[in-house]
Amino acid sequence: MTAGNWNFGDLLDIAAANVPTDRPALVRGDRTIAWGEFDCRTNRLARAMLASGLKTGDRVAILARNIPEFIEIACAAFKARLTHVNINYRYTTAEIEYVLADCGAAALFHQDEFAGVVEPLPAALDHLRLVVQIGGEGSYDRMVEEGDGTPLGIARSPEDGYLLYTGGTTGRPKGVMWAAGDARAVQLEAPTVRNPVLTLEDHAKQVAANITPGRVLPACPLMHGAGLNSSMAELLMGGTAVLLEKDSFRADDLWDQVEGHQVTRILIVGDVFARPMLQALEAEPGRWDLSCLKVISSAGLMWSEEVKRGLVRQLPQLTLVDILGASEASGFGYAVTTATRETPTGYFEPGRQTVIIDVDTDRVLADDEPGTGWLARRPPFAQGYFGDPEKTAQTYRTIGGITYAIPGDMAERTVEGLIRLIGRGNLCINTGGEKVFVEEVEEALKRAPGIEDAIVVGVPDETWGKAVVALVRTGATYDEDAARTALAADLARYKLPRRIIVLDDLPRHASGKSDYRRATELAVAHLALAA
Repeated sequence: MTAGNWNFGDLLDIAAANVPTDRPALVRGDRTIAWGEFDCRTNRLARAMLASGLKTGDRVAILARNIPEFIEIACAAFKARLTHVNINYRYTTAEIEYVLADCGAAALFHQDEFAGVVEPLPAALDHLRLVVQIGGEGSYDRMVEEGDGTPLGIARSPEDGYLLYTGGTTGRPKGVMWAAGDARAVQLEAPTVRNPVLTLEDHAKQVAANITPGRVLPACPLMHGAGLNSSMAELLMGGTAVLLEKDSFRADDLWDQVEGHQVTRILIVGDVFARPMLQALEAEPGRWDLSCLKVISSAGLMWSEEVKRGLVRQLPQLTLVDILGASEASGFGYAVTTATRETPTGYFEPGRQTVIIDVDTDRVLADDEPGTGWLARRPPFAQGYFGDPEKTAQTYRTIGGITYAIPGDMAERTVEGLIRLIGRGNLCINTGGEKVFVEEVEEALKRAPGIEDAIVVGVPDETWGKAVVALVRTGATYDEDAARTALAADLARYKLPRRIIVLDDLPRHASGKSDYRRATELAVAHLALAA
């Protein structure tokens, strides 16, 4: 049986059968759920879901912060052959209703603090048959504490999977359909996977033989794909997921948890997490014993060279992995930084299935051929957008008999074989007939002296069509003239921001990714006041 035939339900059963029952599976603050208890709770929950009338493939939505129950519900859904769906906990009732209606959710599990937000939903959605509250007077505890906790003993499929809703930068959220077999195959492509296995038997042996499994701390929300995916990757190998106890991110809290729970890997989202982490280490050298930590991974946002170097300077044993991926497909590239190795900011070593496709001719460049075009990859990847065959056909295209995932990023393959991300097509600013990709300008801004964070948008302009405007968060050393001098050395003149607006905080989603809609609104409002 190959990796592509696996499913997460079977892998979780195998892990539980081959690890000590008292090994921690989930940790949050003073609360620890050991593997034996975790296995029983998720088995009971899976049975309770099925007993409520849910059928194979039914969608089970999760509305919760980073709490152990989020991971339990996802794992129980895998075991019961149900499809879990992520819900952004910042959504309004109307926004939640849209996602639930779009995927036809049959069940909703929600944290008690969101009771008021979800209260109108059952009456509005006739397909929503099961609503379970976590905490307070909800029925969740009864579902995981009562009943048969043994494995379900059912036949599962590699097509069992999950829906990953992505907010995107334009339009309404879309549900990306992932089959577990494909998701697991992509996980095994990661450069940190030393000994990928090919059979379930070998997987069981590897889990049983690993007496010092990893402990991952996802600093970003579980409701986004990378946070839950990193937790699942560790759990499938019999490891531990450690969650931050506080809802708001503080770097000193994170380092406390890393030290206290001997975390080996952290997942972050770029500089928005990494910079305060470095600042905390620099402000209090020697406060934490972090010798346990081996890897920090980042996905979804720029991670600057300066911050990477600072982290390795503070913790020389670290391997830093910058992941280039998307909701629709992952594993496009990796930038690895250690004390002796460094990939320049903005460049990635291509994944084994990554290709560049010429924009004008649809020609797939040879794997060693330099050039610019759409960033794409061969299978495995997601199956498409739920209920949207038109958008699926636009993103997953067959060329020369091979289907490629083409999420919309433009990239260049250099003569050295590295991938340089140019930017997303839907974030391209057309200014005076020239195309400006916002990510390229953002990277240059973050390299400029005194600028700690940046978001770049295009605003309407009578002369240029769109004007490039930068929103920045600055440090004490910021000087606009010095910053512009640095930018001029990095960027062509037409790419330079016509205005740089300094703000105390930049608009970001809970994941740390830029909220370009809100940023554009702020830029337009600021320019109107200044006019």
